[in-house]
Amino acid sequence: MTYRDSIQRASPRTQTKITGKVTCKFGSSNGIVRDLSDEGICFQLLFDIGAQTGQEVTIQSEELGYLTGIVRWYRGDKIGIKLKLSSNTAAQISSYYKFFRP
Repeated sequence: MTYRDSIQRASPRTQTKITGKVTCKFGSSNGIVRDLSDEGICFQLLFDIGAQTGQEVTIQSEELGYLTGIVRWYRGDKIGIKLKLSSNTAAQISSYYKFFRP
C-alpha cells in the first residue's frame, strides 16, 4: 500500500483539470485545480507565488467561481488549500458537479 492510499480523507477527492487563478498576499498565478473535494483543493501553480502554510488565498475559475481558503501545504509547484466552508462554497462545488462534471 502506498502512502497516498493509506491517507484517511475527510472528504473524497475528484481528479479535475479546472483552469483558474490563485491569489495570495505576495502574488497570483494561473494554474490548474488537480483535485477537488468538498473541503479542499490541490492547485498546481504556473508560477511560484511564495504561498506559506496558514496564509489566506482566493481561487477564481469559470467552473467554481470565487472561493477562499487557507494554504495547508505546498510541495514544488502544488499547494493544498483548505476551503473556508460556507453554504456558498458548498453550492459552488455542488454546481460544478452538476453542470461541469460528465
